[in-house]
Amino acid sequence: MKAKLDVSERKISELEEERHRQHAEAERFRVLGRERPLQETKETKVLSEALHEMKEENKLLKQKNASMIRKKEHYECEISRLNKALLDVLKKQHSPVLGTPSEKGDRNSLEDMRTQLEVLRQQVQIYEEDFRKERSDRERLNEEKEALQKINETLQSQLNKLNSQTKNLLVQSEKPSYAPPLFLSPCVNYGSCGLVLHYQDPRVHPASHRACEQQQQHSPDYQWYVPDQFPPDVQHKANDSSSEKGAHR
Repeated sequence: MKAKLDVSERKISELEEERHRQHAEAERFRVLGRERPLQETKETKVLSEALHEMKEENKLLKQKNASMIRKKEHYECEISRLNKALLDVLKKQHSPVLGTPSEKGDRNSLEDMRTQLEVLRQQVQIYEEDFRKERSDRERLNEEKEALQKINETLQSQLNKLNSQTKNLLVQSEKPSYAPPLFLSPCVNYGSCGLVLHYQDPRVHPASHRACEQQQQHSPDYQWYVPDQFPPDVQHKANDSSSEKGAHR
């Protein structure tokens, strides 16, 4: 039973170390400005409460074990004393009698011995019952210890799973983040007049979108016309060139 208590204490110390290490990792997350998931926080709280309950149960088991050890030592001393007294009575009963005592004295002596023997038998019976009760209590405590060990193993597996999730979160948080790729807006030639119309693509980066807006501000402000007509300045140049050709003719 003492060995099982030692194993339980070692398990509790290991759980405490794991909880402290986990608390240090949580502090690191707070320094980095990242909050841990809500589910992970709940699991940590559950583990802490279960660990606290297990500590209290282990404390009670220690107290019960110490009390039972004291009772056992007391019972062993009483049984040894009673056995010694019983042996002394038996020796006196079978020892040779010096001289010739009277019949009345022999009768009183035998009655006293029988009374003492009966008292001793009853005391031995009482202590045997107490000893059996103590044994049943010890077996019950062993069963409780086994149940606590199973709970401890379950908590240990949950803690290992939680540590694995924490490591995955650390790895993901340390990965570098890359900017999204830039996409050029598609261009379409408007007829054969050399005009280029830019259509905005939703994937275009905001910086390239601002560059297109600046380019449109510096370019001539052409309005939309029917496909078989030119803008005013282009039409004017075309009319001038046709009039010059007519003059040469």
